Amino acid sequence: MGKSDPYILEFYKSILPDCFYESVALLGNQKDNSFTASIKCQEKDFYDLALDNWNINDEIWKIDKKYDLVVSTRCPYFSKDPKDFIEKCLSMLKPGGTALLDWGLGDHWRFDNYKIGWVKDGEHEYAYEEDNFLWSTIWHDSFLENSEFKKFEKNVLKHGYTSVKNAIFKEVPAILELKDITDNYFIGCSILSLWEDLPQLYVPLILKNKERK
Repeated sequence: MGKSDPYILEFYKSILPDCFYESVALLGNQKDNSFTASIKCQEKDFYDLALDNWNINDEIWKIDKKYDLVVSTRCPYFSKDPKDFIEKCLSMLKPGGTALLDWGLGDHWRFDNYKIGWVKDGEHEYAYEEDNFLWSTIWHDSFLENSEFKKFEKNVLKHGYTSVKNAIFKEVPAILELKDITDNYFIGCSILSLWEDLPQLYVPLILKNKERK
């Protein structure tokens, strides 16, 4: 269990509508955690690279089922094209279906050669570099007025930065601005900030295709 798991998994529980789902797709999960195990459903399918049935950056996902709920948490920031990732997730939904997708953001940029937990070819991967796992985040200027973002910002600025937004836009390879997709999707957005010493920000989205309400 990661350091943030007890907090972020409870956060997911608090924002996901508490109802019964006939079918759920879990993208980027090999098995249940305390959050996914709490989802009330009849059928649950896991998709993950380790299961050899899903890779987030494949051009085409070989998933031919439709679901009432698609969940991908602590994984979407590995997508090289976050808008395409969202569209693929929504294409998996039945009419009226819901997607819960989470982009995390850490202050990895303030460390030289910061290494993340993922291992590739026997070595830990560096964060936010071109040939790497961490690729994307999401942004909306309203974040600047959010109390949780302000906590994150305060903790990052202590390390000598003048603008967290500028640092994000400089260092993260692919950034999806929410204003670019709000015309096509219903969006509910929540933010959670953790840790003063190694600041992290979690931004889960609840999405529906407007054509499928």
